[in-house]
Amino acid sequence: MASAQMKGKIKFYRRAGGSGALIPLYENNLAALGPSGSSEGTIGSTPEAWTFIPLQNTASKNLRVNDHLVVSITLSTAGTSDASDGKVILPITYETGTGGTLGDFDNSVDWDVQQFGDVALLANVETIISAKKVLTPFSLGSNTQKCFISVENNA
Repeated sequence: MASAQMKGKIKFYRRAGGSGALIPLYENNLAALGPSGSSEGTIGSTPEAWTFIPLQNTASKNLRVNDHLVVSITLSTAGTSDASDGKVILPITYETGTGGTLGDFDNSVDWDVQQFGDVALLANVETIISAKKVLTPFSLGSNTQKCFISVENNA
């Protein structure tokens, strides 16, 4: 059965390694970050339609060793996720200036602390869906590479 992109906001945080404090990095609507969605796990738009997550590299936003990059969503309507249909191309920029990407939120290699699964999600409740432990310092975003993020509903 075809899935449909969930409606709501996605937020990224830096969880500081020492204090555990959540420092907001970036947020946007899912529709803006994943135009067309990714029904059946196939991205339905071309990179020309995608957008940038601007480089988040102020001193408080730089992710350091033992921090976590945390991702949450707050849906406008309840739904049941279809994690295998979601697609993620999330650019990051290392301290050296080189770029990289993180993949799908259910990928245990990229998201080694917490992965997204097929779960029921409530409307208007912020839910942490994925987290990554930082082993090499980096910043979220890129001024040169676009991102695509789709969180799919098992519709």
